[in-house]
Amino acid sequence: MRRLPIFLVLDVSDSMIGEPLQYLEQGLDQLITKLRQDPHALETVFLSVVAFAGKVKTLVPLVDLPIFYPPRLPLGSGTALGRALTHLMREIDMQVQPTTRERKGDWKPLVYLLTDGKPTDDCEEAIRAWKSKYAGRVMLIAIGLGKYAASGTLSRFADHVLTYSGENNADFSRFIDWMSMSVKSRSIMVQQRGEQNQPISLEKAERILSFAGDAHSSDENFAIFVGRCQQRGTPYLLKYERIFFSSAAELRESGDNGYCYRLTGCYLIDETYFDWSVAVNEIEANVDLNNLLGQASCPCCGNPSALGLCSCGRLFCVDGAVRAQCPWCKQHLEMVPMEKNERVDIVRSLG
Repeated sequence: MRRLPIFLVLDVSDSMIGEPLQYLEQGLDQLITKLRQDPHALETVFLSVVAFAGKVKTLVPLVDLPIFYPPRLPLGSGTALGRALTHLMREIDMQVQPTTRERKGDWKPLVYLLTDGKPTDDCEEAIRAWKSKYAGRVMLIAIGLGKYAASGTLSRFADHVLTYSGENNADFSRFIDWMSMSVKSRSIMVQQRGEQNQPISLEKAERILSFAGDAHSSDENFAIFVGRCQQRGTPYLLKYERIFFSSAAELRESGDNGYCYRLTGCYLIDETYFDWSVAVNEIEANVDLNNLLGQASCPCCGNPSALGLCSCGRLFCVDGAVRAQCPWCKQHLEMVPMEKNERVDIVRSLG
């Protein structure tokens, strides 16, 4: 039986932390459960999972659907779309069996690429290579998760670019149902009618899925900061979303920016985050501490503020005491409050 290779290329940048990452992990479980209920998919579908943030890695190589086990998704800083596309091309070359004189190879691979933001690396060379060598023999469906996905960039190489605009777990479940239906229909098509191009249908996915316009994103839609617990050394992420001011008074308060960042959550992470992230010296984006709205407590020890700043430039949690020790550089500090209108820049991740 000829194989139908399915590659899931998933954005695990830290802007996905919180509900989006939870939905994605739950969605993988749901997708596999749905596909295993279909006899056509069981016979033909082979699945692979590629994750990308600042770094890219294959989490699951191309394996038979019955033995596929959904992996735990990592998290990292950066959205290295160009590296992800280059990695995908290598995986296709290594894992997809070509047709030869002696045997029929795999069916045309199907790629679902899911991302929520703007690329933080140079995609030009990867896009050129894809268009010249892979576009004709791979079907790639790119899905922008939310309003900040750079659909303009995706449309340069994807066969179809869709926008997901759901708001809750039930909407994401409907989106996964659509994905499973599209895989099932393709597995039926290749078995019954051979290799044919099939138009993308959004049946049963109206409202949450639409064909994307030529939108361009910014990497400033979220401001995400990495801190460590002063007591236990455990890393955490502070996630802020950009909001624009509307009234004249708010605009005066915001200075030249016209926007600020509002806290959406503070989350524990593990040390693998740094393995998936761009190096600290590659990050040049700063945010004025005055432009952050909302204070979070430490998700590890409960200290009232997760925004203590060391002279080394790193964040850690503080309990209000005058003396503290930075868990990053280990120096002992005397903590002082910010003066009014004092500008203090802190380094954010690349999202």
